[in-house]
Amino acid sequence: MKLLKDESGLSVIVGTLLLILIVVASASALALMASEAQKKEMERRSLRVAVESENLKILSLALNGSVNWTNMIITVVNLNTEESRIVGLNINGMNAANYTDGVKVYNFQNQFPVPAARSRQIFLNLSSSFASPLNISRNDPIRVILFTSLTNNFERVFLPPVPIIKVSVVSEQIGTEFHDVLALDGSDSIDREGTIIRYQWQVGNTTLILGNLSGQKARMNFDLGNTSQFWVNLNVTDSNGISGFARWESP
Repeated sequence: MKLLKDESGLSVIVGTLLLILIVVASASALALMASEAQKKEMERRSLRVAVESENLKILSLALNGSVNWTNMIITVVNLNTEESRIVGLNINGMNAANYTDGVKVYNFQNQFPVPAARSRQIFLNLSSSFASPLNISRNDPIRVILFTSLTNNFERVFLPPVPIIKVSVVSEQIGTEFHDVLALDGSDSIDREGTIIRYQWQVGNTTLILGNLSGQKARMNFDLGNTSQFWVNLNVTDSNGISGFARWESP
C-alpha cells in the first residue's frame, strides 16, 4: 500500500513538472514570436525611414547630336547621408536597357551606386542603350525618371526654351543721311530649365534670305521701302543643349 501511494505522489510530481515545462515552453515560444514581431516591425520602420529620406536630384543634361540627339549625359546628386542605388532609368517613356559611368556598364542586375553627398554622371547612347533607338529632336522636351532599389522614383522634365521676338524698324542718321535699321530683341525669351546661351536670327522675305545674325539683341541695315513684307526666325538654345524656335511675320 505504501508503494502505491508513493507511485501516486510521483505521478503528481511528474505531471506538475510536465505542466511547468509546457508553460515555460509556451512562454518562450510567445516571447520568441513577440521578439520576431518586434524585429520585423523595427526592420519595417527602418526601411520606411530609408525610403522617405532617400533624395536624389537630377541636376542637368548634356546632349550631343545634330538634328536628333545621339548621346546624353545625366548628372545626378545624392542629397542623403546614405548611398543610393539606381536600378532603372526611363527617358521619354522608354526604359534604358543599360547605361554607363563612362567605364562600367550598369543595368537592373548591376545597380548604379550614388554615394552619399556626392554626384555622378550617367552616360547614355540613344541608339544602343535602348531596345530600339530613341529619337529625340533638339526641340523636344525630355523627361527623365530614375528608379532606385528602395522603390523610389525621381523625375525631372527638361523643357525647350521659349523664344519671344520683338521687332522694330528705326531710322538712324549716318552722316547726313537717314537709314532704316531693323532692330531685333530676344531678351524676353524664357527658359524654365536652364539658361539661354545662344540666340540665332534669320531674316528673309518671300524670295530671299536677307540676313543671319546672332546675339540676344541684333541689328541690321534694312530697306523698308523695298521690303514691305518680311519674316524673322529666332532659334534659342539653353545650357542643356535644348532648342526652341519661333517665327515673326510682318503684317
